[in-house]
Amino acid sequence: MLAKDTGCREIITSAVCGKGSKYAQSTYTIRPANRPTTIGGCWVMNHSCEATLAGDTIEVHGRFDINVWYSYNGNSETAVAKDTVPYVEHIALQDLDPHCFHDDLAVTVKMVQQPNCLDATIVDGGAEIAVRVELELAVEVVGRTKIWVLTCEPTDKKESFEDESSLEDDSRL
Repeated sequence: MLAKDTGCREIITSAVCGKGSKYAQSTYTIRPANRPTTIGGCWVMNHSCEATLAGDTIEVHGRFDINVWYSYNGNSETAVAKDTVPYVEHIALQDLDPHCFHDDLAVTVKMVQQPNCLDATIVDGGAEIAVRVELELAVEVVGRTKIWVLTCEPTDKKESFEDESSLEDDSRL
């Protein structure tokens, strides 16, 4: 193939126009019905979230249930304290494509690490439980953008779509 047979063409296609990720830790306060003596266990479940584009960042709104198993009344009885907590995380985008059309963007969020309880501690003189939770998020923005592609003329005209005999062969398939 000779250099004169090549050229460039600008096309519009869907592509990842920006991405980002974030690891976060937050502490939530649970108020049990009884004054806890000790913590038996803590877990996080029923997580859900959604993401939206807010300028050059992604805003993730989510919620999950925190369950703390604890003993009370001098370690003679146990109970589970439950609370649904909301969260908002802002994730900066890296390499946001300036040529991306902003009229039709799709934002996706993926959980790299589901919310997980790191520790639970009795605080405020035994009236509350502080629960430290970690999670990790990854986001992508997909949209239409312009890219340049290298084009060339085929050296074998039999492979060209302009050759009617090759089109006829394809129609028999």
